[in-house]
Amino acid sequence: MTDIYSQQKKNRRTTVLLMLGFFVFVILVGLSVDAYTYGTIDLTARLPVATIFAFGLASINSFTSYFYGSSIVLRSLGASPLKFEDQSHKRFRNVVTEMAIASGLPMPKVYVVADPAPNAFATGRNPANSAVVVTQGLLDSMNREEIQAVVAHEMGHIKSFDILTMTVVTVLVGTVSVLSDWAIRTWRYGGIRPRRNLKDRGGIHPLILFLIGFFVLLSPLFSRIIAMSVSRNREYQADASAAEFTRNPLALASALRKISSHTSPLIKARRATAHLFISDPLKRKLDDKEGLVADVFSTHPPIEERIKRLEAMAYVRT
Repeated sequence: MTDIYSQQKKNRRTTVLLMLGFFVFVILVGLSVDAYTYGTIDLTARLPVATIFAFGLASINSFTSYFYGSSIVLRSLGASPLKFEDQSHKRFRNVVTEMAIASGLPMPKVYVVADPAPNAFATGRNPANSAVVVTQGLLDSMNREEIQAVVAHEMGHIKSFDILTMTVVTVLVGTVSVLSDWAIRTWRYGGIRPRRNLKDRGGIHPLILFLIGFFVLLSPLFSRIIAMSVSRNREYQADASAAEFTRNPLALASALRKISSHTSPLIKARRATAHLFISDPLKRKLDDKEGLVADVFSTHPPIEERIKRLEAMAYVRT
């Protein structure tokens, strides 16, 4: 049986390795574009435009996402401040206060999205600038223990800096896609300038040149595989954190069952923000499956697998 702390340690290590791999991948894409464009691996005599462009674009996007990403997300999803005349909102506020104490984190801002689909997410750049958001559907359909477990899950994301991690990953995926599209358009309009003499200063053989071009062409797909791997892994880690904070992994398992049983998607959900939620707000069937196709396109691991892991964390009396 896997205990809570072993699960957290394993997931955290996997996430770090995936992030390092993603940064290496971005560098490889930039260098591959430059090598294919110039037809040589010797880039010392030429400016590596694509590599510089990749890091420049990622830096600008990261700056915007870091300082303004949270406000943009809250506005796009129609999140509103609590109405304390509503008893469900008061209960939600009390639960968040309890979980902030349990997790040792500052009290986050709290918002509610007026949508009947039960779901929740966290946003912000760090624990001191964070927010926990739930839908009205979640408050109406769950008991106090289940709400507590969902909030603990989101506090786990905040404590692990998952929000910042996924912001960086999203930026890197966008950077790879833009870089690949830019390179293909450039090549299409005569941007390829391979050397005539392949032996001259590192000229690349046509077959290798073709393979590099093929890699650049498929790089958005490869980057999405890495990104979704990070996204799925962080859900397992947050589930383990919720079990730690509440000492009740079965409450989160029950909450996930209720969320999965609601088949209607969240009205204002978009693909760009789907990975933030505790469960896929778009209700795509692919998230309930495993395999290569699901790994590429799904934002969350299968709920049944998450429930199975949570049940394994529950202490069994002998």
